[in-house]
Amino acid sequence: MVAGPGPDAAALYAQAQAAHRIPETLSCDGKAFVEAPENGGRYALHLSVKRPGSIRIEALTPLGDPAAVLVADQGRFALLDLRNNVFYRGPASPRNLSRLIPAPFTPDELVSLLSGAIPDLRDAQPQSAKREGDGTLLVLAAPGTVEQVWLGGDLRVTRVRRSTERGDLLWEVTLDEHDDSAGAQLPRLIHLEAPLGKTKVDLRLRNLIAGKPPPQGAFLLGVPQGMRVEEVE
Repeated sequence: MVAGPGPDAAALYAQAQAAHRIPETLSCDGKAFVEAPENGGRYALHLSVKRPGSIRIEALTPLGDPAAVLVADQGRFALLDLRNNVFYRGPASPRNLSRLIPAPFTPDELVSLLSGAIPDLRDAQPQSAKREGDGTLLVLAAPGTVEQVWLGGDLRVTRVRRSTERGDLLWEVTLDEHDDSAGAQLPRLIHLEAPLGKTKVDLRLRNLIAGKPPPQGAFLLGVPQGMRVEEVE
């Protein structure tokens, strides 16, 4: 345990942000274990992300063929559902992203968590920081919302908890089994609990490739011929 006074919250926040400026891009394979009222089950995935908020998620069949492909980029969302022959498109909201894997995140928040960084809380200001064990607890606050971030001694993000000002939990994420071989602290195990949505997700990642740009057009998704299009809000 580190002795002495707690760190300055604003300085710690700046250090943590600087420590997680890389990678700009990330691709990996994964398995999602989902408990939720909708879209529960087990999924094999391939993910590609680019900061700040571009993401591609391919849900695969047991044979490795795409069952669904989700893309979010520049505030827009598209989901190619090959199981039901439907193409969804609309804004890249947490509700629309949850049409594949239920999780209450914006694209920016999801990209940050996958790359081991602090998820952005709009208009947040550092409020406090205190030592906990070998790490620190950083508290950020925005109108109506509080975000607690647990950091390891090497500034790796190990846990993030977002709640209302009254203390009602919105969601909590634990990040574990970090891989630092690419010069960044990338979690290989991400656990989400979102009690309002009665949702739990375990995401296990492997074959992480950091810093290599995804294929051209990875974040574009066109409508296949003959597929029904559904516009969603």
